[in-house]
Amino acid sequence: MRHPLLFLLAGALAAQEPDIDALMKAARESYSKGDYPGARETLEQAWQQLQQSDPKEPKRYDVLKQLSSVLSAAGDYAAAQNYVELAINWRETAISRDDPKLPDEWIELATLCQRQKDFPRAIALLLRAQGAHIRDNGADSLPVADDFSRMALVYADDHKPALATEPLERAIQIREVVLGAEHPAILGELDRLGSILINIRDYPKAEATYRRALVIRQRLVGPNDPGLIQCVEGLAYALFGQKRYEEAEPFYKRLLMLWISSTGDATHPMVALTLDKVAVFYRAQGKWPEGTDAAEKANALRGLFLASGLAQEATQREAHSENREAIRLYQQALSVLDDARPEHTALRDEISKDLKELGVDPRPRKAPPKKQP
Repeated sequence: MRHPLLFLLAGALAAQEPDIDALMKAARESYSKGDYPGARETLEQAWQQLQQSDPKEPKRYDVLKQLSSVLSAAGDYAAAQNYVELAINWRETAISRDDPKLPDEWIELATLCQRQKDFPRAIALLLRAQGAHIRDNGADSLPVADDFSRMALVYADDHKPALATEPLERAIQIREVVLGAEHPAILGELDRLGSILINIRDYPKAEATYRRALVIRQRLVGPNDPGLIQCVEGLAYALFGQKRYEEAEPFYKRLLMLWISSTGDATHPMVALTLDKVAVFYRAQGKWPEGTDAAEKANALRGLFLASGLAQEATQREAHSENREAIRLYQQALSVLDDARPEHTALRDEISKDLKELGVDPRPRKAPPKKQP
């Protein structure tokens, strides 16, 4: 029989250390505040205490998973991977190698491998998870579709877009079987597939993919929703890539109108970028006047952005009694505005008024005549 003093000593020593639950709670609080080093230190203390516990103690797994989350959030993927592997080993030994939660662990481990550019191992882990999902749910099931979608992301991240198309197509096919041919859950993968097909210049298949996505989205949100922008642009480019210019033109015009209506601003930066694309489209057909008109409109909008920014800074300098610098900025803003562009008129008038209030003539100075030799 042990002496009572030994029990008292053991209790006193235990009281000196926070219990595992308290450490995990403290770590969660640090984690929520973005204090990843503090959360890691607290969890590693908990992990050290757990080394004396039963190997099948569930808190071992909980601490390992929390550690992997903290380290992943901190960007230390190698250390996070180590703890996920320890968590997987715990489930295999403490529960079973057939534990139904293991596929989720393999998927998490695959994500960490992908972030470290270990793409072959990421694919191998996803295939392993998919095998378990097929066994438990059948080949035509949403978990299997999710696995195919994840594989496509890995291939795309590995700069192998041609390999990403087949798993994406399989994911879409499975979702069609389970959810229906026009279910919104298909849209994300249709968008990714269309983008990849454009990237590898398979324009006919890209066209079919974007047409399908456009039909589904229009049914859900109507013809003028900003959510249509990606589909409309993809379809325009797919038709352009096939040199079907007459069919592509309405989609470029629609793309322009969607940006204007969605932003509520005909001078929005995305309108200028879209006009750049329209200019390329027209000039590829030899329609130089139409291309030039679009390019000039795009550059006029860029001039307006720059002048607006300079004028705003000038206003701040003026309010801070830095009038000399305010005048310089106002004059610089005025210099990038074009008298011939109607969209510049309002800002030109406003800046001219500001300069007059500062006692400066807004009209550009004429260069003195050159002296005759």
